Amino acid sequence: MNNKNDKVIWFLRILISALFLLSAFAKLYPTPMYGITKVFEQGQLIPMGFSEGLAPFVSRFIIALELFLAIAILIPHLVKRIIVPISFIMISIFSIHLSFQLFGDSENCGCFGDLIPMTPLEALLKNIVTLFILFYIYKKMEMKKGSMSVLTILFLTILTLMFAFLPVSNQSKNIEGSFISYVENEEFVNLEEDKILCFFDPDCDHCQKAARSLDSLSLLFENFPSIHIVFSDIDNDTIISDDMQLRIDNFFDLSGNEYSYQSLPQYNYDTDEVDSYMEITFPDYDNPVVILYDGNRQIRLYEGITKNEFNPEDLKMILENR
Repeated sequence: MNNKNDKVIWFLRILISALFLLSAFAKLYPTPMYGITKVFEQGQLIPMGFSEGLAPFVSRFIIALELFLAIAILIPHLVKRIIVPISFIMISIFSIHLSFQLFGDSENCGCFGDLIPMTPLEALLKNIVTLFILFYIYKKMEMKKGSMSVLTILFLTILTLMFAFLPVSNQSKNIEGSFISYVENEEFVNLEEDKILCFFDPDCDHCQKAARSLDSLSLLFENFPSIHIVFSDIDNDTIISDDMQLRIDNFFDLSGNEYSYQSLPQYNYDTDEVDSYMEITFPDYDNPVVILYDGNRQIRLYEGITKNEFNPEDLKMILENR
């Protein structure tokens, strides 16, 4: 192999290594538990056909594999025989899945998590370029022998660390029906009549739409249920900062009315205590969450933007029949 071609191959191997590292890191952003579960598993693996029970194991395996490939492609041994083919197969599988998402899905595909949101088309184009690079590396590299035991030990070590630092059993701490216990407004908690508890992100368009619908519904009833909102603080503060207060004020300007509210840090998985927004709602419930209570008895829960999304007409019918 001539010196110029050798430099090109090394550059491409480093590029592929960086790509795998970025992909693995992005799936753990902004926090490992949120990124791996909410974005990667629910956004990519479950739509691919993996069950909710199997997806956590597959997600950790894939991220471990990406980290392994990022390191192994820089090791001289068995790159052409083992590492490049594995990389090619894995990217090809996800590319096939992305090709089915091209029609009817323009949102973030989850390939690079929330760190670099990409549409299925953008991700597919990225994968095609990557496949061409891998093919070029395979064609131009010399076949070198090496020990499989080194690669096996490396992969098993990374996989073990992945499951050790992100144990599947700890991905959810919330207990269904306990939402009201996180409300700081004692007057709201002690109400014995109908009341509505909401979990909103102040910058979320769907949450703003749900709030506007609640405001419109309140005009139709003389005694509309009291509303309390728990906001997700994306700054992860324990107190409401000036910036967060500005977001909340803007939210109420858009919703048409102001309600009792509080904020919680968006995530905090460093303690055993459930003390953050994501620990209460995630991974079972997606924004916006709207819950109707009779006293402290949960009557109806709406969440997300799919089949169980907030339906003003459904809530109106429930309230009319009470």
